[in-house]
Amino acid sequence: MNNSIEGGIHSCMEGMHNLRMLDLSYNHLTGKIPSFFFNNLTMIEYIYLSNNQFMGMVSFSIFANLSQLLGVDLSNNVQLEVETQHPHWVPTFQLQRLSLENCNLNQLSSRTIPSFISTQLNLLQLNLGHNSLKGTIPSWLLYNTSGETVLLSGNLLEGSIPQSTHNTTSSVRFLDISENNLSEPLPTNIGTLFPQLNYFNLSKNILQGRIPSSMGEIRHLQVLDLSSNNLLGEMPHQLSKNCTQLVYLNVSSNRLQGDILPIDANLTRLQYLLVSNNNFTGIIPSSLLNSPDLMILDMQKNTLSDTIPSWLFSLPKLVSILLGHNFFRGHIPIQLCQLSNLHTLDLSNNYFSGNIPSCLNSISSWKKADQIQISDIFLTRTVFHPRPSTSFTTKGFTYSYEGLPFSLMTGIDLSRNQLEGDIPFQIGDLGELLSLNFSNNLLTGYLPQSFQNLKSLESLDLSHNMLVGRIPYELSQLDSLGAFSVAYNNLSGKIPFENHLTTFGKDSYEGNQDLCGPPLERNCSLEIPSQPPRDEGKKSRVLDNPVIFYSFVVMSYALGFWGVIGFLILNKNWRHKYFRAMDAYIDRSTEKLLEFSRYLKNCCFK
Repeated sequence: MNNSIEGGIHSCMEGMHNLRMLDLSYNHLTGKIPSFFFNNLTMIEYIYLSNNQFMGMVSFSIFANLSQLLGVDLSNNVQLEVETQHPHWVPTFQLQRLSLENCNLNQLSSRTIPSFISTQLNLLQLNLGHNSLKGTIPSWLLYNTSGETVLLSGNLLEGSIPQSTHNTTSSVRFLDISENNLSEPLPTNIGTLFPQLNYFNLSKNILQGRIPSSMGEIRHLQVLDLSSNNLLGEMPHQLSKNCTQLVYLNVSSNRLQGDILPIDANLTRLQYLLVSNNNFTGIIPSSLLNSPDLMILDMQKNTLSDTIPSWLFSLPKLVSILLGHNFFRGHIPIQLCQLSNLHTLDLSNNYFSGNIPSCLNSISSWKKADQIQISDIFLTRTVFHPRPSTSFTTKGFTYSYEGLPFSLMTGIDLSRNQLEGDIPFQIGDLGELLSLNFSNNLLTGYLPQSFQNLKSLESLDLSHNMLVGRIPYELSQLDSLGAFSVAYNNLSGKIPFENHLTTFGKDSYEGNQDLCGPPLERNCSLEIPSQPPRDEGKKSRVLDNPVIFYSFVVMSYALGFWGVIGFLILNKNWRHKYFRAMDAYIDRSTEKLLEFSRYLKNCCFK
């Protein structure tokens, strides 16, 4: 296993009469699997030939007489064709494990599910995924065996999940029928049919109807993925109240409506809540406070409203908050800065107002490299390695991130809101950011020179604001930038079209009437106002703080007042001179006033 062995299966192995396990998986073996090879291996129990480069066609009947056989794995031999229906044969074995994933199964037999599986009553693990199998799912596949794991993803199966023909329940714990063509509603009694389920994946089908309330009867359910279907109606109250073991809940890309979770939801172990691209209304449910381990919250593309509650940021493990394309309003809570592990923040396409919090540099995961740690979920004998998939817009496109790219992705998207004020210069401290989008807001002020520290930045969009001043020369040193736009602002002066900025066209700068130089066609001249870059330190001057400013005024007044009065009190000589001078000034002023009044009387009142 996993030794980079090349060539074919050596003929000398067929003489190993007492061989019980043959594991040649994860090598570079080629050629055909010889049909005569297994005739003499009568004691063999396990045959693992997966993840090689075998080719040609092999009939599963070559294993028919291996009565001791317990496990077969021919998966991921992409040039191999496995035929189970012809010629006709009767198995003498009772398998416990069978994996025929991605091996061109039954292409000569209308790509049907192998019928011999109906005789395998001890089958615990079955994987027939990614073979383009057609037809409906037979009832015996889910109810007649003692199977714990049934994987049918990546096929062309139709219809719906079958009912039991003998009023029996299924023992399946791990069921994956994702990426098929199931179109009919889910059975209303699905909770009764599959009471032992830990993992249930029906994503990427075309399921209709509602999520049955009986889903709440599957008390041990830990992973539920119903995303990318045509499900409608509301989330069943029983699901979020009774399925307290749920760790992963994904109902994204359906037509669900109403509240996301009821007020008494009790999902105490929930780590992943993915409900994007639905018609959910209302507010962010306060029942999420019962989910202290929540890591990923994806509520994009719904019709949620109101403000973001500050309590949301008391959930310490949040690494991804995606609330874009809703109707949220109000200010962005400064409590956001408490989330030291936050990697991706999307508040775009809402109605947020006020300033961008200047404390974002408190989020350490944007300042130093920190990979998201995704915990495994243990499901009886099977370990589920979550690969949460979320969408994030960067470089002008929306990408779906999962696995390692997801764990490394960092970004802030506050675009298309009503944010105002200056861009906080503290953003320049976020050296691990990959994507930053503040476009389509009401931002004013200058481009912070501190952005020169964003060495990892791959996408920067500040377009469609009211920014002024020059483009800092230092931005030309950001060698990682793959997308850049400051279009449609009030920027002026010569574009620092050097180094990495030469890779961007005029679209990145258009809509700034006072910008000049390449790549724009407007030549620089003395008529174009030239504003020196503002000293960014002014943003942090001591006197800019109102408390300090007014304290300074009071102190200055006190010092000036007591500097004069105190001196007069302490020095008798100067005090007498000061009073004589003041008396003389008052006498002269009185005399002048009397003269002016006599003049008015003589000239104007005769």
